[in-house]
Amino acid sequence: MDSDEETLEETVEGTLDDDGLPHGFCTVTYSSTDRFEGNFVHGEKNGRGKFFFFDGSTLEGCYVDDALQGQGIYTYEDGGALHGTYIDGELNGPAQEYDADARLIFKGQYKDNVRHGICWIYYPDGGYLVGEVNEEGEMTGEKIAYVYPDGKTAYYGYFIDGEMLKAKLATLSIEEGKPQFEVLPGSPVYCFDKSTSSCISTNALLPDPYESERVYVDSSLISSAGEGLFTKIAAAAGTVMSFYNGVRITHQEQQQCDFPPFYIELLKLRNFGATRRRFLWWIAETGL
Repeated sequence: MDSDEETLEETVEGTLDDDGLPHGFCTVTYSSTDRFEGNFVHGEKNGRGKFFFFDGSTLEGCYVDDALQGQGIYTYEDGGALHGTYIDGELNGPAQEYDADARLIFKGQYKDNVRHGICWIYYPDGGYLVGEVNEEGEMTGEKIAYVYPDGKTAYYGYFIDGEMLKAKLATLSIEEGKPQFEVLPGSPVYCFDKSTSSCISTNALLPDPYESERVYVDSSLISSAGEGLFTKIAAAAGTVMSFYNGVRITHQEQQQCDFPPFYIELLKLRNFGATRRRFLWWIAETGL
């Protein structure tokens, strides 16, 4: 996310020194159509400056002897942003990443432009992944966890690139800024259980620990409506209460079905104790 040092300069707008090099505030446009606006001292970037890249992304910060140093902000073409610490033009140190709506999606460390150490990856549902990343900066290893939106219920175990292969139920606590997990005795083994067009879950009776504390299935209060989903607890508006892992069909298959696009058949909810994270979730619309 730094500039290409070998990019050839094309045009310079601003003052030049006696050697014809940018000096003072200048705008330099490169042959790649990238451009840099900022302060120069005899041809080297020194002081505040900002790169505008050809794809619409930008990088701004403070330059010393032609290299970005200290705090820098890389803004993606979609409006998301990475706030990081740079040493000699490379990400090294604490960093936070935000999506286009300014929601935090990553927190952790970088080393030589790669995620390093203990990192957090946040999801829109309020849950997150946390653990020590591998050498490639991926959430891969035997001490990774997915933490539910309540911030304490977790699946702790073996993940590959953020996908849960084998984990047990655990509780999270934070000690001196570091996550600590206590596996619950007798916990069953959980794994990522992706639905298909014909199967919601390979282990339909395995209860979801998060929703088990928050919702239950009972006869609907609406006449002839069958069964409904009820809350066990008082919840504020916007609280994630349960996750629903529906069958997966293609757009073509959906168009061939005779039910409305947003219709979900719950298939006798009492027979399904499991719903899986990171799919359609049921949200309380009003405080109770």
